[in-house]
Amino acid sequence: MSWKGCVWQAEEAPATGAFCCAVKHNGLVSRKPVCLIGPTHTSAILLLCLIALLLFSPASFSTHTCADSFISVKADEPVNYRDICGSAEDALKFFGRLDLEPLHPLVVEVVSSLPDTVSRTAIGCYLGESQRVFVLTFAAVQKRKDWFGVPVDRSMYRSLVTHEVAHAVADCNFAITNPTIQAHEYVAYVAMFAMMNPNLREEVMARNPGVSFDSERQMNAIIYMFDPMRFGVAAYRHYLKKGNGDAFLLRVLSGDALTNGGLELPSLRFPCPFHLPCDRSVTCSAC
Repeated sequence: MSWKGCVWQAEEAPATGAFCCAVKHNGLVSRKPVCLIGPTHTSAILLLCLIALLLFSPASFSTHTCADSFISVKADEPVNYRDICGSAEDALKFFGRLDLEPLHPLVVEVVSSLPDTVSRTAIGCYLGESQRVFVLTFAAVQKRKDWFGVPVDRSMYRSLVTHEVAHAVADCNFAITNPTIQAHEYVAYVAMFAMMNPNLREEVMARNPGVSFDSERQMNAIIYMFDPMRFGVAAYRHYLKKGNGDAFLLRVLSGDALTNGGLELPSLRFPCPFHLPCDRSVTCSAC
C-alpha cells in the first residue's frame, strides 16, 4: 500500500519468523525497519507500518530551497542548510564576475555514502551525465580527519561544497565536448580556493609550501591522479601569477588551454590505482 508517495514494504523474515515493515520514498528505503516477532495478524501489521511511518516519514527526506539562488539542498538527515547554501552560492559568486552562462537549477545531495560509481576515497562528486552534485555529510567527511593536511572543520567542509558546485557551473560553460580532467579540476580548485575563508586558505598554503605550476605543460591528468591535493594547491598558485588569472581560466573553459593536444590518454581508462574515477563524466574530491 502507499501513502503520499511512500511505498510500504512488509515481509516476513524466514530465519526469525519476524514480520518487518519499512518505508520507501523517492527510491530510498528506511535503514531500520520495524519488526514484530512471533505470530502476526492484519491489525498488528497495520500498526507496525504506522510505527514505521512515524519513525521514517517523507519529511525525513528534506529538500530545502536556497534563498538567493536556484540551488536546492536534499538530505535524508539534519544538515546545516545555511552553510551548504552559502558555500554553493560562493561558487556562483566566483563565476558571476565573468561573462558565463548562468547555472541551471541544481540540487546538492548530502548523503552518508556516495554513488557506487564513485571511488570509496572520494568525499564529494559531480556526475556530469546526470548533472548531480553529491557531498558526504559533515560527520562522514570529518572521519577522514584532514584535507590538504588541515583538520576538517565546518569551514573546510564548506569549501568542499563550493568545489563540487564549481564543477557544475564549469560543466555548463565548457565550449568543448570533452574537457580534460585537468581542465575540470583546475577550474574547480581555483574557484574553491578563491572563495575559501582567508585564514583557512593561508593555513592550507602554509602546509603545502613551494607547490606550484610554472607553465600549462606541467598540468596533466597523470600529475592530478598522483596527488589531487597537490594539483589543487599548485593550480591556485598558477592562477594567482601575473598574466594568468581570469584570462587563463577563460581559456580553459573555451578549450584553448589544458587540452591533451588532440591525444587521448589511455591512463584514464585503466583500473584507477590512485582511487580516482575512471569515468570522465565523474569529477570528484578525493581525500
